[in-house]
Amino acid sequence: MKTLYRSQTNKKIAGVCAGFAEYFELDAALIRIIWLSAILLFGTGILLYLICWLIMPPRPENNILVPSHIKPLKRSSKNKVIGGVCGGLGAYFQLDPVIVRVGFLVLAFGAGWGFLLYLILWIALPLDNGSNT
Repeated sequence: MKTLYRSQTNKKIAGVCAGFAEYFELDAALIRIIWLSAILLFGTGILLYLICWLIMPPRPENNILVPSHIKPLKRSSKNKVIGGVCGGLGAYFQLDPVIVRVGFLVLAFGAGWGFLLYLILWIALPLDNGSNT
């Protein structure tokens, strides 16, 4: 049975986001972006992070997880219109980047927070340098 731990090797603050990433076998950057969006857009992320920090135990040092098969989330350097965010998300989730771009436009004009989310992703995601990592 899998156990949810705070990461001790890939942490930025307390290892909560990296712990969720290890548990769900996702890139930690994706979880951090979702969490940051929850903080900025809904205001609930900080309290939830603090609660998780308190209740999630740290991963024991003899049980360090080294995920090698997790595909990193990056901005695309080849398939970009503005910052490569949609191309990177399309490659990560195996979607056509045009669909991702339309989704951002719907969020921008329909919900009003698509531009902010795009800027967060543009700043937070590293640019793919073209290597197959």
